[in-house]
Amino acid sequence: MPDSTSETSYVPGPEDEGSDDATAAGDVIAASALPQDALAAKLEALLFVHSRPVAARRLAELVGLTSVIPVKQALELLQKRYLEQGSAFTLQELAKGFQLTTRPEHDPLLAQLVRQREAQKLSPATLEALAIIAYKQPLGRNDLENIRGAGSDHLVRSLMDRGLVKVTERDSSKPGNPALYGTTAEFLRAFGLRAISELPQDGDLAAPDIDDDEEDEAEIEQTEINAPDDE
Repeated sequence: MPDSTSETSYVPGPEDEGSDDATAAGDVIAASALPQDALAAKLEALLFVHSRPVAARRLAELVGLTSVIPVKQALELLQKRYLEQGSAFTLQELAKGFQLTTRPEHDPLLAQLVRQREAQKLSPATLEALAIIAYKQPLGRNDLENIRGAGSDHLVRSLMDRGLVKVTERDSSKPGNPALYGTTAEFLRAFGLRAISELPQDGDLAAPDIDDDEEDEAEIEQTEINAPDDE
């Protein structure tokens, strides 16, 4: 009886471009020597011990394949198994890579076990600087300080130390070619984004509309609160 796990619906994408017939043939041979279940187990082990997303190309190199096609097929198999078995784990595509994570519904339970370290929390000023860089990148330090209205050297250094920000290019139009900053793959991973384009836009951040009745009720309640007590 043929192994049903060998049948997948994966369609090669842009990352697979450049694979020639010889490469495809090599992958067929490799796949026959390494059953998909065994490949999936290897990938699961690699992702389990890695704390950051791993690109499909890197996973292929680690397991000795020349193409990402069988790797992505095995990753699809893992994701399907996690879903069907009701596993605590899920496989997410983040920052152009794949990462094994726990499902969001288990976050409250895990928070009881894992204490958040205060040193890892971003201060309001640091978070403000990070948001400005994320939305305005590539951005120079002077431009950042003009937007914030305050010095930002220490904030940029802190963000770089955390791996959230890096120098992406130099501004050759200004004396000294000052550095221009942008976000990193670690930033995408930390905030659960696949790309910068997934950052919330103005419409996503708009306050909910309040209908006339709710507005009238709010005014009445405020009037009652502010009204002086009868003597």
